[in-house]
Amino acid sequence: MTTLITAGQRLAWASVPRPSSIAVDKIAAALAMLVLGASMFAMWFGQVAGSAAPPAAGDASSQSRYAQRETVVSAYAGAPVYHRSDLKLQRPDGTDMTLKNMGWDGDSFYFPIDGGARVIRWSGAFGGMIDFLHNKAVTRLGKGAHGRKIKNGVIEDVETIGTLKGQPAPSPLHLTDLLERLEFTHGHNVLIPTALVRLVPLSPALRPYLGIGFGAAVPHVEVRFKGESPNRWTNEYQYAGPAFQVVAGIEMRIGRGSYYVEYKFIWSAIHAALTGGNSWSLKDLRSDWLPRWLIEPLAGLTEMPGDLWRQYSRWRSGTAPAEGTIETHLTSHEIVIGGGYVWPGAAPVTAGPVQP
Repeated sequence: MTTLITAGQRLAWASVPRPSSIAVDKIAAALAMLVLGASMFAMWFGQVAGSAAPPAAGDASSQSRYAQRETVVSAYAGAPVYHRSDLKLQRPDGTDMTLKNMGWDGDSFYFPIDGGARVIRWSGAFGGMIDFLHNKAVTRLGKGAHGRKIKNGVIEDVETIGTLKGQPAPSPLHLTDLLERLEFTHGHNVLIPTALVRLVPLSPALRPYLGIGFGAAVPHVEVRFKGESPNRWTNEYQYAGPAFQVVAGIEMRIGRGSYYVEYKFIWSAIHAALTGGNSWSLKDLRSDWLPRWLIEPLAGLTEMPGDLWRQYSRWRSGTAPAEGTIETHLTSHEIVIGGGYVWPGAAPVTAGPVQP
């Protein structure tokens, strides 16, 4: 009886929108509006400044508060908090079901630590960023990333609709009755070009900024169903759909060092194929002319391009996924802390043409 009550309580808790989630959604929407508004204002200000009378040579006020073109390369670490989301599962065995309001965890500090790397090219108040973010997203099966044992692991019970192997899907469903593993732990990767705008500096060293970007989700899809043999497991990188982010941060400059704290709101679509395949790497080559000492260090770097090439080949040939598909979306809020190095440019950006 206690187990039934606990399952019911879990379902009731899962089905009710969290006030905190609603609040952060509103904050994210407000930040997106703020980014757009700041960008419009900055463009208007640039037009007004450009149409003003030419400044006198050497007049420091003629230059932008952010006067140099510069490139910043950095890395960062963070810990995402995910919203719940529905997951649609389709398989050739008669399974066509939706798991409602599933929870996701980050397992952020299990290696590799969640975070990312990025390159920013600034030109005055405006910048362009290439941002690669690696996070983990793990369903609640009582385990951590890669199936490792964790203390007090939570196993969820979720409502379902649809069919499981041709029969009405049980609802509620104890997740471990269906799955051994469903996660994106190498990871929930997104590559997002992002437009940035700097705001008025708080001091010469403290520089706030905002940004919005659109890109692609390239997760490592790891799915195992209960009782199925390893040749039916999926364990590979895939392009899964579009992604976007809104960022708001503050940067501190110390010499050539760039240090920052930043809030990220990230949404990505996940439409993944269940292929029954593993990541391809150089280790899979059977060659007498490639020495193992060369293959081993490079093997991990070849997994993502190798997997994406196989995915492209499947698309081109029209091959259907052997084990079906999963479809969901991941929405996260995250505070990241990072640091990097600044390469100043040679040409300053001025608010107007400089007299000879």
